[in-house]
Amino acid sequence: MDSLRQDFRYALRTLQRTPGFTLAAAVTLALAIGANTVLFSAIHAMLLRPLPFPSPGELVRIWCKQTGNMDQASVTSPELLDWREQGKGFAKLAGFGMRDMNRTGVESPERVRAGLATTDFFSTLGVRPAQGRDFTDEDAQPGQPPSTVVVSHGFAKRALGGADAVGRTVVLDGRSHTVVGVLPEDFTFPEFPNEAEVWVPHWLDPQGKGSHYLSVLGRLAPGTSFEAAKTDLARVATLLDTGDPGEPPHGVTLLTFQEHLTGNMRPMLWTLWVAVAFVLLIACANVANLMLVRALARQRDGAIRAALGASRSRRMQQALAESVLLALFGGALGLLLVLWGLELVRMLLPASMLRMTPVELSGPALAFSVVLSVGAGLLFGLAPALHTSGMDVLPLLKQSTSATGARANHPLRNALVMVQLALALVLLVGTGLMVRTLQNVQAVDLGFDLNGVLSARLSLPAAKYTDGPRRAAFYQELLGRVAALPGVESAGFINDAPLGNSNTNGDFVLEGSAPQPGERFLAEYRVVSPDYFRTLRIAVRQGRAFGPQDEAKGAPVAIVNEAFVRAYLGTGEPLGRRVQVDWYGNAFRDIVGVVADVRADRLTLPARPELYLPLAQVPVPAATLLLRSLGAQAPLVTAVRQEVKTVDSEQPIYDLAPFSERVDRQLLRPTATARLLAAFALLAVVLAGVGVYGVMAYSVGQRTRELGIRLALGAHPRQVLRLVLGQGLRLTLVGVGVGLLAAFGCTRLLASLLYGVDASEPTIFAGVAVVLAGVALLATWLPALRASRVSPAISLRSE
Repeated sequence: MDSLRQDFRYALRTLQRTPGFTLAAAVTLALAIGANTVLFSAIHAMLLRPLPFPSPGELVRIWCKQTGNMDQASVTSPELLDWREQGKGFAKLAGFGMRDMNRTGVESPERVRAGLATTDFFSTLGVRPAQGRDFTDEDAQPGQPPSTVVVSHGFAKRALGGADAVGRTVVLDGRSHTVVGVLPEDFTFPEFPNEAEVWVPHWLDPQGKGSHYLSVLGRLAPGTSFEAAKTDLARVATLLDTGDPGEPPHGVTLLTFQEHLTGNMRPMLWTLWVAVAFVLLIACANVANLMLVRALARQRDGAIRAALGASRSRRMQQALAESVLLALFGGALGLLLVLWGLELVRMLLPASMLRMTPVELSGPALAFSVVLSVGAGLLFGLAPALHTSGMDVLPLLKQSTSATGARANHPLRNALVMVQLALALVLLVGTGLMVRTLQNVQAVDLGFDLNGVLSARLSLPAAKYTDGPRRAAFYQELLGRVAALPGVESAGFINDAPLGNSNTNGDFVLEGSAPQPGERFLAEYRVVSPDYFRTLRIAVRQGRAFGPQDEAKGAPVAIVNEAFVRAYLGTGEPLGRRVQVDWYGNAFRDIVGVVADVRADRLTLPARPELYLPLAQVPVPAATLLLRSLGAQAPLVTAVRQEVKTVDSEQPIYDLAPFSERVDRQLLRPTATARLLAAFALLAVVLAGVGVYGVMAYSVGQRTRELGIRLALGAHPRQVLRLVLGQGLRLTLVGVGVGLLAAFGCTRLLASLLYGVDASEPTIFAGVAVVLAGVALLATWLPALRASRVSPAISLRSE
């Protein structure tokens, strides 16, 4: 230990004597180690840290698997009841969902995000209310609306006076509910994109076959493995009647709760970590080159120590002590960059998960940073240490100080530069693919025009709007008022607006056709007002849009999209065909129009078959209001709120925002990913360029006398220039060639993140190779130019 302390003290004095070198190396390492620490913090929080529930590994998310490629469908009440009764692999199976509720009885009506939960939901999670009690079976009576709620800590504090919340009354959707419990302050449920403020007990209707609306969460029975529970539940599912004539028994899909919550983030996070690992390797190679130059320049000092009795292991320990100390300096400096980097990474992650597992500079992240710093120090210090400890002492002692050095083309230094170039090229290719993906996503034809459109949500409570005519009258009056506002070109309603993460689908009957065995006729249901298509400027390809004639008492009609025609109608004439939608009565509806496809779910997913129904004939309880403005949207926000208040003073309106924000939210993650990769790739290119420059500048410096002699004997400066450029070109070609091969294999890992571009896109590979080769040759040209201008007299006299 004494020798190790002495070596670290000596290393500290050595680094202090060369502040320029120390700062350059420390900053290089800080960028790489800091980036790795940031990504580790995100991966630890999202993928490695257990969910904050008791025994989180026992929690399992369950879906119904239906025909028609519906592997993760919602569950019906009878299915959940049968799973509970006949399944043996789960101690508990709870159902839940999310809904919007209107809170009235206060000065300003408001929308409240509510969770719908069976009475065993919180016990399945292992959560107990901090105040009051949990739900009991008496809270969910058959066929009766609930009269109790459990509220979040935030809602109790904001709206109910905090500590006195239990026993208070809350009016939700026109009905009074008694608060029976308050959840712990740190409770959050990451399945929901936004925190649920109130939870309402839900009764499972054993007669509700065919109505798929529940999400299911289970807790494994003691001693039961995930695979055993999965096999048992699959067996149970095959025995159950679906309630739909001709529909085969449903299957089940199971994932651990943590895998379900983090599955879509895994490829992105691991890809980014591979990228920053490459940056770290490039940084280590760069610093190793700097350390090797120092070692070559200090060979005679090392030889003297060896002659005085220093063992090989001691000399190697001393060299490694300096590299580890330098890496620790870099790691400490990198921690200053971590706080800034964490803000960037948070942009990539869903807010629901960040509520539960915040990405922060935690104890494990600090420990990782220290271990990584030490590991990096050993990695980039190994080559100089081996060189220092393995040199032949006697020849070095016989040489003069000026002659002590190394040959100009040290193979290890050349190899390190080629490694830097190869790794930088892999990063550049990955970045190019992600940038092209982002460009392709941004260029997707949405099928509608979102510019100048304002959107808002409304949810009409069943207690007040008890039937369809009342809802239809509300929508009609509100549409008339907002359409007449100054600056409004048109206005329309739809139940599930595009890119809103909400869909309603179901089976339908097509007159004259029947699905093949194992198939089903399935479509997305869109309920719209007549001016909806005009508001979003969705093209009508055939027939007509809805109009005033499509009122409640008018002939039942429907409009389909082009994907519906391709999937179910083929080349036949779509107009005049008739469909029966099981959710909205048994009458067949005439298809009166065909509209263009729109990207309704995600930007990267093609349009699905859609059935549009007129709002007057199907007055749904919740809808999105869309307004196309002729000018600024800001003045309309207040005006729309006032019109809603005029129609119904107790009706809140929410999520009032430009419709373009929906696209912005979907572009946020790919944009942030591409920017981070671009930053890492730029850093890698700079480091690789510096590495090439360093090797070539050192080579020229070592060959000054040789080049001077060549010039003195009549060599033209251009010949010297070509000589040095040739050396750099060889390094570049080998590094780029190895990098292309490595990139061809590594980019396969990006396939799940790409859109509209192949992982081996030749134009990107070629363009990146040219760019990197240009950077390397530029870094070579500067030392080569200096070499061609060497004065023979000065170089010979200096010797």
